[in-house]
Amino acid sequence: MPINNVEIKHLQVFVAVAETQNFSHAAQACGLSQSTVSLIIQRLEADLGVRLIDRTTRKVSLSRLGEEFLPGAQRIIADFTRQISDMRAWQEIERGQVNIACVPSVAIRLIPKTIYAFRAKHPKISIKIFEEPRGRCMDLARKGEVDLAIANEPPDLSDLDAIPLLTDRFALVLRRDHRFAEKETVSWAEARDAGLVMMAAKTGIRLELEHGLPAGILQNKVSYEAVNPSTLLSMVREGIGLAPLPSLAWPDPSDPILTFRPLRNPVVTRELHLAWRKDSSPTPAVEAFKTQLEKEASDYVIT
Repeated sequence: MPINNVEIKHLQVFVAVAETQNFSHAAQACGLSQSTVSLIIQRLEADLGVRLIDRTTRKVSLSRLGEEFLPGAQRIIADFTRQISDMRAWQEIERGQVNIACVPSVAIRLIPKTIYAFRAKHPKISIKIFEEPRGRCMDLARKGEVDLAIANEPPDLSDLDAIPLLTDRFALVLRRDHRFAEKETVSWAEARDAGLVMMAAKTGIRLELEHGLPAGILQNKVSYEAVNPSTLLSMVREGIGLAPLPSLAWPDPSDPILTFRPLRNPVVTRELHLAWRKDSSPTPAVEAFKTQLEKEASDYVIT
């Protein structure tokens, strides 16, 4: 049966006739003339190859096939109406979802701060955070499994668009009762002999340190390792050691137990990038979150 010419408006007219059982009332409901409604029903029946409406001079009623066809037509119209409403809502950022992959240190301070500000403007948008190593973050963005990825400068940005997000400086996290708390800054030479707990080998933070420090400066000087900055902070809190971490992972200045001191000789920094799949078309929700994230990053001050 040739159904290529069936349009949603044809179904809408059919449903209106079925529900009102009156061509005149259906025409008013659809904003059409009665003759146009009659013509649309005739064309729909011709396209489907069946009679849907039984007509007499006194009565309009559904045929047996028309009764079977009605629930499906109503369902199609309801689904279509809901999809149109959803698309308009997305455009107006009334709803939506943003998926973000980031290295763990970014999830400690920057992401929560961004979400807090974003939620006040767009409370109906849901956000999912995936904490991953830097290479995995970019792979997820490259495959389109997340909308945005945040990581320290990756070796491969192929198939991605990326912008610098912020520069992060390393400092030594320590207890407030440690002797280094009396100093304004701590040298790497001093830190390495005081017992270090560090990010594990091949993590993004560790790779940045190995790139920024003289070769061998930390050799045989690391007591314990972890893959998450939060674990290192817990270790420092228990007095196990001192942790060199980038500023996004530093404890809050109001923390009663932990503090930090900038590391020098040399000063080590890392560059964080925001990336997304090249040639993708971000939803309005993603664009809005990206804008908020860039604002929070630009306002971020290393204390």
